[in-house]
Amino acid sequence: MIIAMGSARALPGRREDLTSAAREMAAATRVEDGCHSYGFFSDIDDENTIVSLETWRDQDALDAHMAHPRTQEFLAHTAQLVEGTPSLTIHRVPDSG
Repeated sequence: MIIAMGSARALPGRREDLTSAAREMAAATRVEDGCHSYGFFSDIDDENTIVSLETWRDQDALDAHMAHPRTQEFLAHTAQLVEGTPSLTIHRVPDSG
């Protein structure tokens, strides 16, 4: 299983735009093959920081997601809404079953 965790800080006045794009992306992604969970959450210490948490069946499923045109469009659009470069950490976890 793959766990991907990320965060991005919205530019001043752009939080609603970022969360709106994140909602649409999450709804579309949750039905992708190999997606176990996919969500965005607000940082409790900084409301302008949005945290992402994704779990994927395997690297192939994550790679397919990252290559999807919708994902590429989302990344290009949200790059205009955030400060700096978002962080992303990938963890590979052995299957428990």
